[in-house]
Amino acid sequence: MEEPRFGFAIVYVEDLAAAKRFYTETLGLRVQREAPAFVQFDHFALAGDERQTPGDAPELYWLVDDAEAAHRAISTKATITRPLETLPFGKVFGVRDPTGATRLFVELATARPSRAV
Repeated sequence: MEEPRFGFAIVYVEDLAAAKRFYTETLGLRVQREAPAFVQFDHFALAGDERQTPGDAPELYWLVDDAEAAHRAISTKATITRPLETLPFGKVFGVRDPTGATRLFVELATARPSRAV
């Protein structure tokens, strides 16, 4: 298995438009990708849809080139908290870290629903 690379953190918000304005107009961040319920900056994203993990902490995603191989390798060493699943944005699964939080691994789909900006 290749070494996972940090991908991004997702913060879920109720008012995506207001949050986007804050990060672009106030902080000056540049939007990299966008979909109706998703705005991605560099290593940080906002979402207004359904969470992939329970709770309200930001979700942390680690990027892998082959989610199935990563799942096989990690499942022998960690507790799987979210089974491997293919979603519109890619193949994703989650593992429990020592604090009990779920950390997500994703193989991004070539044709994701978000578009580059």
